[in-house]
Amino acid sequence: MYDLIPPNMQAQFNSINKPNQSIKLNVNLSSNISDRKGLSEYSYNKLVIFRYSLNIENTYYILNIFSANSSDNHFNKTILGSFIYDNSIKYSISQITINANKKKDLDPLVFGFLQKDFIYSIYKRNSKIKKYKTSFKLPTYYLSLLNSINFLKELVSEPSNIIYPKSFTKRTNNQINKKNVTVSTLNKNKISKIGLNLLLAVSQGSKREPMVMEFVKKNTKKNIDILFVGKGVCFDSGGISIKPSGGMEDMKWDMAGAAVVTSIIKHLSNINTNFSYAGIVGLVENMPSGNAYKPGDILKSYKGINVEVLNTDAEGRLVLADIITYGCEKYKPKIVIDFATLTGAIMVALGQHYAGLFCNDDTLADTLYKSGQDTNEKVWRMPLHDDFDKELNSPFVDLKNIGAGRYGGSVTAAQFLQRFVPKDTKWAHLDIAGTTWKNSGDIMNNKGSTGFGLTLIADFINKYFKN
Repeated sequence: MYDLIPPNMQAQFNSINKPNQSIKLNVNLSSNISDRKGLSEYSYNKLVIFRYSLNIENTYYILNIFSANSSDNHFNKTILGSFIYDNSIKYSISQITINANKKKDLDPLVFGFLQKDFIYSIYKRNSKIKKYKTSFKLPTYYLSLLNSINFLKELVSEPSNIIYPKSFTKRTNNQINKKNVTVSTLNKNKISKIGLNLLLAVSQGSKREPMVMEFVKKNTKKNIDILFVGKGVCFDSGGISIKPSGGMEDMKWDMAGAAVVTSIIKHLSNINTNFSYAGIVGLVENMPSGNAYKPGDILKSYKGINVEVLNTDAEGRLVLADIITYGCEKYKPKIVIDFATLTGAIMVALGQHYAGLFCNDDTLADTLYKSGQDTNEKVWRMPLHDDFDKELNSPFVDLKNIGAGRYGGSVTAAQFLQRFVPKDTKWAHLDIAGTTWKNSGDIMNNKGSTGFGLTLIADFINKYFKN
């Protein structure tokens, strides 16, 4: 039935590296549910997503794929591409031809293939970031999402001698479609004049000066629908409360929250949207030096709350506190969603498979959870409660930057942030410390940065705003 395939219902991939021998794979994709016997099942979390057969005929591998359920969420549609990619690598395939009987099935499959076929390995000699090339044209939405994911992975993967506040700003500025989004930057002098003192304190131990980036949809007035906020600690040594040396190299991606926000704005700037949005990211380095802020320092936040620093490695919440307050004052958002690799404690609680979700609104939380399930960028709602909040109180100052004792660290960090969210503003905080980087990759991504957060929000936007 695939003898006469229309060009827009066929995709071809060819190996970029010249293979020693030509090994071809033909894939036939059917949206119909098959009752053929002898088919293998592809299951994820005990749910059969599709059935398939893989055989050798003449000089070809033949892969036939049939739907196994009626769900058409993002993950179920794109996992087919990842599956084909994994098998192509396994069998050293040099040429892949994918035939589909519906165009709407082919686009997400190609997207999934291309998402998996990306690894930011530009510093390894003779290494390429992709193994396959294709002339297939993705529609605007998928192409924008893919390019934004790859840009997110690029930012998170770069070392801190390449990506620091000023270079982050320059590289990101070039990625935003200025026809739809206005971009502005604040340097150290402007940040100081505004009074973002918590952010300034975190940055003062580094020779690299801090930056703040703002993004806003053009022709937008105040009272925007949603504000995205990102923690951008381009390297986190822990400051005076210095981290152990083992694994400290991973702290190059402590700016992943800012990378998520900028990639969201990049994506939104290239598609049509029926809602107003803005973004703000705070970019710093947290370094120990003779000028670094110290345990015991008391800092006056932009909101006017005096904060006592008990641990300089609890710096992300200080950066976020100021830019959440400033962003909310400037843009008057109905919803705030912030992203941060905020605590190691969230990894103790949820491992690397779920991000921690802290939220003050049930509808917002439920929609984010559903989007997490539908994209496999999973989130799990964690508690917010006065019992945790009280741990941040002090007899000497308005607020401490850590809670009492070693337990519940991700919750007290979220409670700290909530102190700076305006009353009656819907707010969600996503602690992505465990999900932003995986040395072995995951089901949808190659080794390294996972790009976690962007696809989640793209799906959330479609659900929440019916975009």
